[in-house]
Amino acid sequence: MDLIEKNPSQSNKLTAQDWLDIAESELAKSGITAVRVEPLAKKLKVTKGSFYWHFRSRKELFEKLLSNWRTRSTVAIIERLSDIELTPEERLRKLFLIPYKRNTRINGAALELAIRNWSQNDKAVQEILNEVDSHRLTFIAMIFENLGYNKEQAEIRAARFYYTMQGISVVNVQKEQASIEQIFETLL
Repeated sequence: MDLIEKNPSQSNKLTAQDWLDIAESELAKSGITAVRVEPLAKKLKVTKGSFYWHFRSRKELFEKLLSNWRTRSTVAIIERLSDIELTPEERLRKLFLIPYKRNTRINGAALELAIRNWSQNDKAVQEILNEVDSHRLTFIAMIFENLGYNKEQAEIRAARFYYTMQGISVVNVQKEQASIEQIFETLL
């Protein structure tokens, strides 16, 4: 970004979303310790006052980061996959390929891993992560139930599916889509 700001009264040149974007990028690249106001301000070429124009505190930035991540990587995906006419298999295939396709555009896996690492030292983040994982697993189990599995079998298959999907993205497996789809087929 090439935004220049000399004082908080000019903060309309820079939005809260700009701060969130740079914070998310730094979180994904270097972890939560890199998400500090002064270094972010330097990267944005603005004063720290700009930050406080948009956020009351670093904690508020963290809360918004987590909220945006949860919405974008869980709620929006589930809503999108629920709103379109797909068979359960098609729904699972689209879901399974999201981390693979996301890695080709943005480093979603790095962000996911950074949040998981962050949660190791922050109980509030761990609670949010547990909620996200639970929400995702419940959605996947529901799809397996739609395939005819009983609740217990669906939950076991959902866990295997989810952990494999997460593992592939976190390990950053560089495979062709056909190879990733072959892994998907074995999960069904």
